[in-house]
Amino acid sequence: MTLRETLGRIAKFGTPPNEEAAKFQIIVPVLSDLGWDVYNSQGTSEVRFEHSAGGSRGGGRVDIALMGRQDQCACFVEAKSPGVNLDDHVAQLLGYAFHDGVTVCVLTDGLEWRLYLPREAGKPEARQFARLRLQEDPIEQSADDLEAFLSRDAVRSGKAERDAAKVLKRLQEESDIARRLPEIWRKMLTKPDVDLVELVRTKVYAELRLSPSAEQVASVLSGEEVAPSRPTSSGHGRRRGDRGQGGGEVASSRQAHSGEPAGHAPTPRSPKKVPAKSQKIVGATVLGVYKELSIWRSMWIFVVEQMYDRHEPEFWKVVTQFKGRTRNYISKNNQGMTRPHYIESLGFFVETNLSAESCGTLSRRMLKLFGHSESDLQIHNG
Repeated sequence: MTLRETLGRIAKFGTPPNEEAAKFQIIVPVLSDLGWDVYNSQGTSEVRFEHSAGGSRGGGRVDIALMGRQDQCACFVEAKSPGVNLDDHVAQLLGYAFHDGVTVCVLTDGLEWRLYLPREAGKPEARQFARLRLQEDPIEQSADDLEAFLSRDAVRSGKAERDAAKVLKRLQEESDIARRLPEIWRKMLTKPDVDLVELVRTKVYAELRLSPSAEQVASVLSGEEVAPSRPTSSGHGRRRGDRGQGGGEVASSRQAHSGEPAGHAPTPRSPKKVPAKSQKIVGATVLGVYKELSIWRSMWIFVVEQMYDRHEPEFWKVVTQFKGRTRNYISKNNQGMTRPHYIESLGFFVETNLSAESCGTLSRRMLKLFGHSESDLQIHNG
């Protein structure tokens, strides 16, 4: 009978009545299918029952010992009656196995198999790398795991321990992620990261065509009450043709409520040229439209949005000239881009792997490309 046939038979069994039934009706046939000479038919004595373990002081016996090369114990299998709490027997088994230099050990009631690496550090649960339920798990899955970690060839060659160590490392990494992720997220909400704030602002803008302030987003993320302030309009969502006297754009909602003359941006707090990298950007004005900003690449994205809004018919024809030596700065796909940002409302990508100086340089080049002046961009610094 093959291993899969044996597992299929076990899946149809009821619960074994006691430890001996679990051992000889389930465990021994499974080990036989895995290549072990459980009946000593070849005189190998590689499977030993009621084997002394753990040394003369404080030691005891394990139900089954599987011998490796040079007659050294390679695997312990400890059987318990179905219904017994296996947690109560893990520490003792691991202690025996560690003392005897065993590479893999198994604690099982026949239907549930818990596999451990006794020589790994940590608590017993941190050394468990697999848990099989023969009546619940898919037969193929159980068979693959048993062959990988308990077959005679895998155990005696050391491959079972190596593969189990890889699985255990992956499980520990996943456990670390699950444990640390909520903590990291709480820190990000308590003191919101600049990129997270900007992502939220981008999403709000896509929905409302309005940009909330960084302070408003930070308040939402940290669970604080949001102050009733007026979000600023980026100008991208206005109707085409809404122009005042002289062709100027309609003032942003920030201007409309600030008491400043309509059609004029807030007074710049720094020269229009890009300042040193150490200076913080708080906003930018493009052709009279003001937007609060917190990072330099958002200014570059804002300029691209404004140029598309004003020059949509010729936009793609013009930007074909707007390239770096090895990459596109604006494209309908992100091929060749290092850090593409997708402008969802417009349906194309903008390269954002740029320094503060490059963001300013490209923004001014973009304005000139569409016939505007560099002075149409004003950068506001904190």
